[in-house]
Amino acid sequence: MKRSASFAVGLVLLTVSACTPSTPSSETTSPTKPIASSESTSPTKPIATNTSSWYEYSSEAGKFTVLMPNKPEEKSEDKKTDVATVKMNVAISEFNDSAYFASYADFPEKFPDAEIEPRLNEAMKGIVGGLKGKVTTSKESKLGTASCRDFEASGKIQAIDALFKGRICLNENRRFYQMFVLAPATKFSNTDVDRFLNSFKINP
Repeated sequence: MKRSASFAVGLVLLTVSACTPSTPSSETTSPTKPIASSESTSPTKPIATNTSSWYEYSSEAGKFTVLMPNKPEEKSEDKKTDVATVKMNVAISEFNDSAYFASYADFPEKFPDAEIEPRLNEAMKGIVGGLKGKVTTSKESKLGTASCRDFEASGKIQAIDALFKGRICLNENRRFYQMFVLAPATKFSNTDVDRFLNSFKINP
């Protein structure tokens, strides 16, 4: 199933990033720190969870922290949007055939308040639609002063049923954050996914 996870990573990068050559990342990150895990596998769901250690991924440039199952791989690519070409900075952690994504991108100018929710909604549809998935739940939320959209979706990786769950936020009306997990339905761990999403913090 490892092939499926790698294939999923490629699909998502094509969706959230430009199809242009990668550029070296100028991202400055602090050393990852192992976090002891107290999570255990639910007896009603025989799905493996990361019971060893998690890493606190911290992006100084992106001003955020998040817990990931293991040390992520970082990528930085240019993405052409309807507004401007922006640099998409992505950190990817793979565990148990699941792909955990944490990314941010800065737009040159602030979006008007009236555009925030439509932009978040379109970003969600872009991720899920790019993977030929279907949104099953979606709701507005807040993370500090940032406006967010939490969502769940289903689809397929190759011919395998897959589940998505994530959070997209727009901070200070110009910085987009995208945190989400993609995994085969039989390997999707709500325990790990919720731990990842709930740990996401935007730093001052």
